Amino acid sequence: MPGHRLRGLDVLFDPRAVAVVGASDDPNKVGGRPIDYLRRYGYRGSIYPINPRRSTVQGIPAYPSLDAVTEDVDLAIVATPASTVLETVEACARKGVKVCVVLSSGFGEMGAEGKQAEARIAALAERRSMRVLGPNCQGAANLSKGSVASFSSSFADHHVADGAIAIVSQSGAVAGMLSEIQHAHPTGIRYWAATGNEADVGVPELIGWTVGDPDVRVVEAYCEQLTDVATLADAAADALAYGKAILMVKAGSTPEGRRAAGSHTGALAQEEPVVDAFLRQHGIVRAEGLSELSELARVFTIGNVPPGDRVAILSNSGGLGVMMADRCRGEGLRLATLTEETQECLRRLLPPFAATGNPVDLTTQLLGDSRLFSQVLPALVDDPGVDIVLLGLGMMGRGYDVATITDDIVRVHQTSDLLVAVSWIGGQEGAAEDLARRGVPTFFDDAACVRAVARYAEHCARVRSRRATGTPARPPETAVAAPPIPDDAVPGPGGFLSEHASKRLMRTWGLPTVRGGLVRTPDEAVAAAGDLGYPVVVKLSSPAVAHKTELGMVKVDLRDDDEVRRTAADLLARAREGGVTPVDGLLVEEMVTGGLAVSLGATWDDTFGPIVLVGSGGIHVEATGDFRLLFPPFDAAAVHRALESLAIFPLLRDLRGVGPLDAAALAELVLSVGRLFAATDGRLPELDLNPVFVLPDGAVIADALIRATGPD
Repeated sequence: MPGHRLRGLDVLFDPRAVAVVGASDDPNKVGGRPIDYLRRYGYRGSIYPINPRRSTVQGIPAYPSLDAVTEDVDLAIVATPASTVLETVEACARKGVKVCVVLSSGFGEMGAEGKQAEARIAALAERRSMRVLGPNCQGAANLSKGSVASFSSSFADHHVADGAIAIVSQSGAVAGMLSEIQHAHPTGIRYWAATGNEADVGVPELIGWTVGDPDVRVVEAYCEQLTDVATLADAAADALAYGKAILMVKAGSTPEGRRAAGSHTGALAQEEPVVDAFLRQHGIVRAEGLSELSELARVFTIGNVPPGDRVAILSNSGGLGVMMADRCRGEGLRLATLTEETQECLRRLLPPFAATGNPVDLTTQLLGDSRLFSQVLPALVDDPGVDIVLLGLGMMGRGYDVATITDDIVRVHQTSDLLVAVSWIGGQEGAAEDLARRGVPTFFDDAACVRAVARYAEHCARVRSRRATGTPARPPETAVAAPPIPDDAVPGPGGFLSEHASKRLMRTWGLPTVRGGLVRTPDEAVAAAGDLGYPVVVKLSSPAVAHKTELGMVKVDLRDDDEVRRTAADLLARAREGGVTPVDGLLVEEMVTGGLAVSLGATWDDTFGPIVLVGSGGIHVEATGDFRLLFPPFDAAAVHRALESLAIFPLLRDLRGVGPLDAAALAELVLSVGRLFAATDGRLPELDLNPVFVLPDGAVIADALIRATGPD
């Protein structure tokens, strides 16, 4: 199992003895359900009901208190009123209980007073080295051990089978819904946990623990707030290293949703682009809702790993095949080019009017010849240019040999290394359900089928790439000592350094900046321009002016001494008249031509720590949305994935009139900024390098703005 950060979770999922404090004789009540579930699911450890008013609970001897139990207790389920929870947890600590599952509500979700009570529980748990799940949670279960320390209705209505999925959710109701959806599919559930208010144990730790089980292939997670992101990143790295997947619904993506989350679990608002980028960088596959989460799991749990993203489509409807082909293009999958041998085989098997390219249309000929499917499907599977086979089937009822067709699909699914997935729309009732029960990824919607397969193909490609290159799933931390801010660099009212001081700091970090220097008079400006060679750029440098362009304090493409002298005098005069103070002077710099302008920046976030941005250059980068966020530590592969996903990336390959640009130099600059900014450990809250010019040979910072302190 994973490391020390996950201490105690083995007891949560595999306790030798369980006490239920607040035990009820009624198996339908919160304090009665855990006892009923433990017995029904075959838990083999000891069960100790704690109820001072009863001698037995559900036929088991009861105890008036934990202290009255003479044996050791590993796990205590607390189902008492909120006002008694703290003293109950204290009693658990005295008893030596290792894990408390606090089902009781009435804590942080109720407001400030509840948060304080919750904090006291967390402090007690830390002081006594005891773990706490909850409060306000629905508990946890390990179906392989029959340990169901929960009151969720998902364990009451039908027997939840052990399997390859772990469900981890901040919301107990959502965890129950996911279990209910999963029941229709044969994969089964190994672990189930609902964390509630997360006074101690949270979703990241539980994900990290469950991916360490060799029998778990997929973790389905639901979050309203990302917390402990370092542990989540470690868990995601472990999942990639093991070839497993974390699928997540992150709710609260809108202001309205965040307000609802706040009233539900006390979750804090988080910026959506940051959350999305974090999940993407760490290979956590995001779903928009619970149905999509379940759809993804159907494919991710199968174990068949496609060697690529080349798709063959086989359908009994030309229209459905065309729609699926369109979906493949939109989701980033490639249609396979069938070999001449495969096409010749199809021409022999299919009628002259059938499509033998890709998609392949079986036409209504399938109605009269059920063997057609048995012959065509293997031909596609055997084509060396096919990695994935999508079957678009529909309206196959009376007259079709549906049993033979489903048997053929199952046989190919079980004997081939390729991924085979089915979209079955309409037709004989129960056929699609039969395929699903027999382990074939089956969907009732063509768009959902293609979307799930595309996400799985992307995930498999990432796993293959890391293994092929030997790249570790967790990029190593690089020890870098960030140089201090120069003593004479005085932040302005907003906490920003002047551009001169910002660039000087970048140069001490070894980062490339444009040639130029600081001057204080028009004559010095002319002399500096002569040394650089025309054309040049002249700017005001002041910590009091963070955004110079909007104020007209930047002049570009100056081509002679007279222009430079007039511009320098004008900028200095305007600064005096506008009361700008302090003023370093003027920056006279070379004017960069023939490159592509990009933005490169970094900021420090209370939850995520350092965040690096790279995107299109200019003042409208956020409005256009053409940017990507990266979270140190990251490696070159992550940088290249980010760059390749930008709308401007084709210009790096071939900028009209210039040719290919040095994308490698840009990637190295992004890596350096990430390492160095992270090493500041928050002492520099923000930096903005915009524009950075990418040239045919190298990349250079043309403007720099660094915030050295928080705003006054």
